[in-house]
Order: sequence, then structure tokens, then C-alpha cells
Amino acid sequence: MTHYILFVVYLLFFCWLIGKIPFLKNSGISPKLLLGLFILKAAAGVVIGWSALHLYSIDNDYWDTNKFGWQEYQLLIADPKEYFTNLFKSPYPNGYTNMFDSVQSFWNDLRSNLIVKLVSVIDIFSRGNYYVNSIFFSFIGFFGHVALYRIFICLFKDKEKLVIIGCFLLPSMLFYSSGIHKDCIIFFAVGMVSFLVFDSLQQNKFTKKRIVYISLALLLIFLIRNFILLALLPALLAWIIAARRKWSPFRTFIVIYTLCTIIFFNFSLIFPSADLPATIANRQWEFLHQPVGGVGKTDVNLTTLYPNFRSFANNAPQALNHILMRPYITELSSKYLLPMAAELLAYQLLFILFLLFRKRNGQSTNDPFIFFAVFFTLTVFLNIGYTIPNLGSLVRYRSLYLPLIITPLLCLTNWEKIFHIFKIKK
Repeated sequence: MTHYILFVVYLLFFCWLIGKIPFLKNSGISPKLLLGLFILKAAAGVVIGWSALHLYSIDNDYWDTNKFGWQEYQLLIADPKEYFTNLFKSPYPNGYTNMFDSVQSFWNDLRSNLIVKLVSVIDIFSRGNYYVNSIFFSFIGFFGHVALYRIFICLFKDKEKLVIIGCFLLPSMLFYSSGIHKDCIIFFAVGMVSFLVFDSLQQNKFTKKRIVYISLALLLIFLIRNFILLALLPALLAWIIAARRKWSPFRTFIVIYTLCTIIFFNFSLIFPSADLPATIANRQWEFLHQPVGGVGKTDVNLTTLYPNFRSFANNAPQALNHILMRPYITELSSKYLLPMAAELLAYQLLFILFLLFRKRNGQSTNDPFIFFAVFFTLTVFLNIGYTIPNLGSLVRYRSLYLPLIITPLLCLTNWEKIFHIFKIKK
């Protein structure tokens, strides 16, 4: 009964807090709708917790993170010195090297340990209950939604409903960005970096305060998922250059990404201890040699990736197919894949509608942010497609970046023409 009371109390508290925080309050969304969207976010946090427990088992990433957080909280009470120092200790013979490895790496463990520490702090207020903790994580993730909304509503001022759908209501994005997991924090950090850079460019000024906030968010991304930072940096660089210099976004991004591709495949010549193509190839090997698992055994075959340009180029079609096309609506090896496949099919149909009924007279199509969103998202998608051999994991990793490409598709499609052709009433 105590946990039920705490859940209601904290839900009401965060609902009240949303109306007090300027960043949220000044989003341009009506107060009632903003509260409704947050309550939906909190409900998604409950659903993903319940689903992880009842559809998988008690041993899953979400509940394990919550369990380890409670253990850290108890350590805080019993041995504060160990609590405040164990985060910085490496149990491996190689110490603090192997920064980009997925096994036997202090940095890989740090990604989860930071989230566990956060949960342990929240446990001071929640008494360790998963569903109460999920409200805290939903509140953090909510900033990511609002950040993206504030960007897109500036580009598509007359498309509020479509922007809300793209930034708040995409099913897999809403679902996976609400759990007690790294995904929620990454979604928050990417959204905030995007908004801070966008707003600074709009004002044509990067203040010291903004630079500090951007740096902290980038540091958080690096500590939680460093490969996302590697994908983010060239996209940010091209975006800022195109916006500040008033250069063609298309040409700027092509030039920057060509240079970054050359640097990527020759990085070991500059820093012999850091071979980025080998890191991604090793990451694929590590995922492929993990125990087969997951609901419905949704593992897929990947062609072995080697640390050279030819192998990456040859594997790119398979990687893009996996991340953009799967799960197919026909390959339901598990009933749990059905909603995922149906959602992806809807996005594929949306893309076809965009190609057939694209608005061609809007300035937003040439905005540097749109190019940032597309190039960054496709870079992340390629990385995921190269390395992740499980359809369930593909859907989860992909979901966080969908708003960056689905929202422009929604807003740049001529729905009035579609409704007229098919005689659909609005």
C-alpha cells in the first residue's frame, strides 16, 4: 500500500513541477495537453516495467538495474566510503583501457553503473519500488520529448498536431525511452544537445552557459554510449558550419562526412592505439558470441564485419536493411514482434506517401537541422545495423532516434492533397 501511495504522490508532484519549470512551461504546448502527455509518458514507464517482468522474466535489464540500484542504496547506508569510490574502480587487469570494448572494459561497465547509481539516489525517495522509480525516469525522458518538440515547432509552426505525434507519440520511442535504462538518459541528452545548439544558432550566439550545458550533455552521452557521441560530433560540426556560414547544407554535410569517413578508416594512423573500424568489428563479434536469448528467439544472421572500408561498404546494404526494414511483417518468429513490425510498416508507408506527396515550397526542407537529423540518425542506424544481431534489440536501439526522421516526414507530406484525393474528411 505504501508503494501505491508513493506512486500517486510523486506522479502528482511531477505534474505540479512541469507547470513550474520554464523549459517545459514555455514549450508552447497548452498546460492540460502537456500534463496529459507526461501522464502518458509515466504510463509507458509502468507498461514497460510490467512487460519486462511478465513477458520476459524477473532477470531482465530493467528490473536488474532497479535491483542493483537498491543494493547500492543499501551500500550507501552501510559503507558510504565504498559507495562513493566503487564507481571509479576497475576490476580488470587492463585497468582503464579498452574504452570502446563491450566486455572486460571499465568503460563498458561504467555505462550501467552510472544508471545504477542514479537509481540508488532515487531510492532514497522511492524505497526501491520499480514503478515509483519509473516516474522519475519518465520525468527525465520527458525533457527529451519537449526539447525535440521545441525545435520542430519552430520549423513547422502550423503543424502542431503532427509535431506532437512525431515527438511524443511514436509507440516504440515512447515505450523504450520510458524504462529504467540507459535509453531514457540517452534520449534526454540527445534531445537537450539538439535543442541547445538549435536555440543558440537561432540567437546567433553560443553563451558560456550554453556551452557548459552542451558540454555536460555530450559528456553524459560519452559516458553512457560513447558510439553515439562518435556519430553525433560530425553531424553537429556540419550543422553549425552550415548554419553559421550560410552555406548549402547538402554540400556542407557531404564534404564533412566525406572527410570524417576518410579520418574514420585512417584513425589508427593518427592514434595507433585507437582503431575505430576494428572497434566496431569487435563489437559485432562480441554481440554475435553472446548467448542466444530474448523472447521468441529473434536473433538474426550478420555477415562478418572486418576493419576495412571494403567490408563496411559490402555490409552496408545488409545493415540498412536490418535497421530500416526489419522486422518484416511476414517474419513473425515471435508474436511480440507483431506490433513492432506493424509500426515499422506504417513508417515505410509514410515514407512512400512523402515521396509521392512531398511539399516542395517550404523553407524547412533546406534547414541545416533537417540535414543534421537525417545524417546523424542514419549514421547511428548504420552502426546498429552493423553490430546488433537481434530484432528486439534493433527495435529498441532504433526507437530513440525515430522522431528525428519521422517528424519531418509527417510535416513535409501534403496531407491536404492526400485527403482530397481519397475523399477523407479531416
